Amino acid sequence: MNEQGPESDAPPMPAAVLPTEAELRVAAEQSTVLKDLRRYVAALGKPDEPDNALIPRWAEACGLVRVVDGAHVAVEENANLLDSPVELWERAYLTIGETGHVFAVEDDDVPPGFDLMLPRLVSTIAFTLYGSGPTPVPVDLLPEVLTAMLGLERSESTRHAVAVTLDLLERLGALHQGVADPAELASVTKVTGDPSPSPAMIWLTPIAVWAINRELRAAGVNAPVVGESADESLDSLCSGLVGSAAAIMDAELKAWARRRSPSATIEEASEFLRTTKRPEGRLFALVVLGATGEPGVEAAAEVRAEGGVPGAVAAMWLSEQGAVRRETITRDEVAIGMTDHFAAMHVLGSFVHQLADLEDGFDVVDLLTSSGHPATRELLDVVGAKHPDRAMAKKARTASFKLRSSGR
Repeated sequence: MNEQGPESDAPPMPAAVLPTEAELRVAAEQSTVLKDLRRYVAALGKPDEPDNALIPRWAEACGLVRVVDGAHVAVEENANLLDSPVELWERAYLTIGETGHVFAVEDDDVPPGFDLMLPRLVSTIAFTLYGSGPTPVPVDLLPEVLTAMLGLERSESTRHAVAVTLDLLERLGALHQGVADPAELASVTKVTGDPSPSPAMIWLTPIAVWAINRELRAAGVNAPVVGESADESLDSLCSGLVGSAAAIMDAELKAWARRRSPSATIEEASEFLRTTKRPEGRLFALVVLGATGEPGVEAAAEVRAEGGVPGAVAAMWLSEQGAVRRETITRDEVAIGMTDHFAAMHVLGSFVHQLADLEDGFDVVDLLTSSGHPATRELLDVVGAKHPDRAMAKKARTASFKLRSSGR
């Protein structure tokens, strides 16, 4: 996009899920900016005047028009861009920073030097959102991030500059908007000190992810794409998934399964389910088996029949899939299977959140201590520190102490 892009020695980015060519074309065609650019070029020489100078300047930056005798004329050699929506969308994205002069002249509320600031704002917002993966980012946190990263003054003009930049990206079709839940709003308040923050949350659209991924790769940045690791063993793939967003994990595992025949997928996933010592590995193996349909369910049933931790985990999964009746699951399978799931969530960073969502009256301490699972003590320590029910947290600490005292 500009000289403010990420350095080639930056840390690896999260793997990106890229849209298909057909999806890219549909997204580009829906862009308000592309419609305005085409409409502007089609109206050249006619008395129709645009509402402001934004689209004419953007059309010039995209190479669609040039100035001749003080007026815009179409650039004939680039006329094919008008019929190539994806290429035009990418060019509009890469040149968005060149529209800053329009706002510097027409908008008195942007800070001085906005024409020079806009390219840095666009790239920093884009790379920040890209780095968050599919996780939405609170709009009110962006001014905090940008002032820290770009050394901007904390002021209303800076906040307005961010709002103008976000509006441009949204008009282009690079941003989705959603609404924060109460917990997310509380987090924003804690960071910003604002008791009534905006509930707006933003994340990149698939076409924006595609364009930024291309930009990052062109700059020499390690910007992986979902599916590029599909030739690795399932063990190796799973090791690299820890720390990824849930949607990325799911996409990577299903891409791995698609790369193989169903029989090869089931054979490797079943063996991994049986042999891995990692609870998250067992979770991932079952996701892969689930991607193969009924044959994967049958393979999981075979693992269940063999017993042990893998068998209990398979039993709980089969129950969730509706493949076996819930009443056929033994108490041991429930205790071991649920504890293993909690252990997997702990590795993936979600166990604390699950504790808050457990039904009232559910005794997670009794479950953990009855399982005999290798991760029991570690999970009890988490419950003791993080469970919202103080009595349950105390019970967990007591149970953990007893296990330590007995050498388990």
